[in-house]
Parts: sequence; structure tokens; C-alpha cells
Amino acid sequence: MYKVLIVDDEMIVRHAVKTLIQWEEGRFEYAGSASSGSVALDMVERMSPDIIITDIKMSEMDGIELIKRLMQTDFDGEVLVLSNYNDFDLVREALRCGAHDYMLKLTLRTEGFMAALEEMALKLDVKRHQNQAKQFSETMEQPAPEAVCEWLKQIDSGMINNDGSEGRERMLELFANRPNLQVYVFCVHVSRDCVRSQTVSEYKGTLYQIAEGLFPANHGLYVVSTDSNRYLLLTAVSGQSSSDSPSHTAELAQRMKGLSKIYYNMEVTVLYGRPAAGYEAVIEQIILNKQADYLTFYVKYMDNGIFNESIMEHSEDEAGFKVLESRLRDSLRHAQGIEIDLWLESALVLIQASADFCVQPNSLKRTLIGGVWGIAGSKVFSRGESWNESRWIKKIESADTDTSLLLTVQEMCEEILTVVGKNTGQKYMREEVRLSIAYLEKHYSERVLISDVAAHVGFSEPYLCQVFKAETGSSILTRLNEIRMAKAYEMLASGNYLIKQVALEIGIPDPFYFNRLFKKRYGMAPKTVKKTPGENKDNFKMK
Repeated sequence: MYKVLIVDDEMIVRHAVKTLIQWEEGRFEYAGSASSGSVALDMVERMSPDIIITDIKMSEMDGIELIKRLMQTDFDGEVLVLSNYNDFDLVREALRCGAHDYMLKLTLRTEGFMAALEEMALKLDVKRHQNQAKQFSETMEQPAPEAVCEWLKQIDSGMINNDGSEGRERMLELFANRPNLQVYVFCVHVSRDCVRSQTVSEYKGTLYQIAEGLFPANHGLYVVSTDSNRYLLLTAVSGQSSSDSPSHTAELAQRMKGLSKIYYNMEVTVLYGRPAAGYEAVIEQIILNKQADYLTFYVKYMDNGIFNESIMEHSEDEAGFKVLESRLRDSLRHAQGIEIDLWLESALVLIQASADFCVQPNSLKRTLIGGVWGIAGSKVFSRGESWNESRWIKKIESADTDTSLLLTVQEMCEEILTVVGKNTGQKYMREEVRLSIAYLEKHYSERVLISDVAAHVGFSEPYLCQVFKAETGSSILTRLNEIRMAKAYEMLASGNYLIKQVALEIGIPDPFYFNRLFKKRYGMAPKTVKKTPGENKDNFKMK
């Protein structure tokens, strides 16, 4: 729990900021408020707050001077600055002096404010961990012996036995000596897109270090590599009534993810469950994590971690999946050069819906590969064009996330259209085509289907696809992505939006998919877009 001090010379602002913080969640504690920087310094000495939220302009001692004075002391907390739109030079000075971040008063909302506080709390977690690590290392038991690690691997692989192995005996002994013991069982997947220079032992060491900080008073800590990018992490702690629910484990999983990203540049997905209160419960949690493993394929589950019982709560929707499978097959029955447009849209919808249906990735891939064979044998290549479908089948088979699948099928369809040739367009566009483009420009932030556009202009889907491509030289979905990427660039260049916000605003909720589309369109990552010259002419890059 971290103490928060609010500093502002206007009482109404101090009260407003206090009401934005969700104190009931137990992560933050109200330490009080101060009407000036000088009063705040006195309170810091008496109350030792961890987080200070301060106005940047105050009459007696402003936020800049307060930060400078804090940095001259042994203050080891974090500072968040509040400012107005015209305070940019002061904000820049505050950041140089050591403030963590700034927020505009007029745009304060609970969700964004809590996100900023949580980010500071993660930084403080690491500081706390670093301070505790030395003391803890002097008293803690050495890392788990090989026998325990081997036993955990066997449980993970389904080889449950009661043969009296040393690992099993050590775990039974742990519970026998501490009847109120709880064991947290996590499965951590390290993204393959992370820096690849680290070895397995280095990743294990990093996860061990993070877990030490989160569980400083543990009675046993085990990190086991089960695959090149997958690790089991178990830690035993004394049971507490406030920490026996999945929600508490979810919070720990989220903090583990945040610490991995901010301080170790590791993008991880964490599977978690209920704290295990016995030997059999530990085995159950390891098995549940293994069963829910495949959900890491879907990006939507990565941000907040995966509760292993969700696989039971949301069983695979076979009926819904088969409906979309049928639509994918039927799309190739159209003619006149629009089969690929319809197939691409159906494939994108199928991939995005599969996460909600909890479909096994291999089932999804088999369906898409069947579609590729269907394209190869369709009338699309009736004029004898050469196309290497086996290359795309291999790419589908090797895709490790649904984002990779989305990009693969889109790139494949673009290649097909290049092979069969495109019409270069005509000088004048039909009214229906202009209306279609206007519809896309108006609704780009929504989930747009070809059927929506066709209904808007009064054409059938096949006929609209045919006419649109003939007169513009591109498909409807290609034009939609061009509109979205142009708007994204404009928003990023303004300097007022985070990348995740931009992705949501333009109708692409998957930030990984957005990043790759943007880079393909502009040849650079979204985070490298610089602010355009304007009111603030500093060449700041988007974070």
C-alpha cells in the first residue's frame, strides 16, 4: 500500500483529485493534502508519503520548487504533476527535475488517473523489491533443488505419480510444517518478440527476481522452464484471509506483467488461478494452467492475464465457429474477381471471433489452410497465373498469435491480387463508389463490414466489390485500412494520444495488429512518429 499526498492551493481541486482515486481497492492510502509546496515539505517529513500529486502553479511555493527540494532530500517516492494547457514549459521543467509524469487538469478521469497511479506504484514495487532483495537473500533458502523442478515438470506434462520422489516429498513436507500455507501457481509466457539475447537461465533469473519482490516473505520459490518461452512459477506464503481469492492473484499477475515490461523489457502473458491450500490443489492449478495455455494465442487475453478457470466458464462455441467457417467457404463461390475480397473479410471476422469462441488455434489454422487450398483451386487463377500457396500454408501453421494470422491472410490476399492484376481505375467514379468511400470515412472507427457498405449504397456485396475495385483500383477493406492509418498518423503527430488510444479510436482494438499495419503503411513504428510543428514545437516522440 502506498501513501498519497495531494498538493494544490485550491481546496476544490484537492477535493476533486481525492475523489478520483479508488481508495477502496487497497493499493493506495490517503496521507492528506497541502495548500502549498512549503506545507507539503513539512508533511513529507512527518508522514513519509510514497506518491505526491502536485499542482505546477502555486503562489507560496510552486510545484517546480517543491520537486527540486524533494530531490535534494532522501525522498524516494514518485511525483505526478497537474497542469493546464498553457503550462507546457513548466511541465517540461518538472519532468527534467524528476517528476514521473504530468496530467492535464481539464482531462482528468478516474480510469486514466488510476492508470497513472498504478504505473507509479509499479516503479515503487521495484524500488521496494531492490531494498528488500539484499536482506531477503541473506535469510532465504537456496533456489529449489533439481528434484523439485523435475517433479513440477512431470506434473505439467501430465505424468502425475505417487512414487515417493524427493520433489513430491519436499512439497508434502512444506504443507505439513505450515498448515496455513498458500501456494500461488503461475504460468508465464515470454513473448517471442522480446529481445532474444537472453538465455533461458537469464529469463529464469529475471522471473525469480520479480517474484522475490512480490513475495518477500515466502517459504519457497520455484521457477521452472518447460519450454523455450514458457515458465512455471510457484511461491509458498503464509495464508491470509485477504489474499485467498482469484482477484488477489489477478492483481499479482498484473503487477508481474507490469514489472517485466517496465524494468526488464519483457512482454509476458501470465496464467493464474486460485491460491492452492494443499498438495492436491497445487497439482490442480498446474493442470488448469496447462489446459488454458492455448488462450495465450489470442491477443485479447494478454493484457490482464488469463484466469485458468475461464476455459471452463467459456467453453468452445462450436456452432458459432461453424457458421463463420461456412461463410468463409461460401465466399469463394462468387465470381467476377471479388472472391478474394469476400474471402479476406470472412477470414478476418473468423480470426477475430475465434478468441471469443475459445477456439483451439489448430482448429482455426486448419480452416484457414483449407481456404488457401480452396483459393488455389478456384477460378481466381483460371488464366494460368502462378501462385505458391505452400509458402502461405507454412506461414499460417507457424503463426504464434492471432495477430500474426491476421497479417498473414491480409498479406496473402494482397499478393493474390497482385498476381491476377488490378484495374488501374477510371477517371470518374460512380456515385455509389463515392458514397461508399464517404461511408468508410465516417464509420472507420467502427467495425465495418462489406455488407454494411453495400446496404448503404443499395448494391449487393459481390456487385459493390466488383464496381469499387474497377473504379478505384483497390478493395473496400484496403481503402478502409488506408483511411484508418491516415487518421492514426494524424492523431499520433498531434502528440495528444497514446498508441493504445489511437488504435481504439480508429477501430483496431488489437494494438499489435495496429502496430504492424502502421509500420507496413508508413515504414516506421507508431512510437517513432514525431509531433508536427505547432503550438509546441519540440520534437518529442510519442511514447
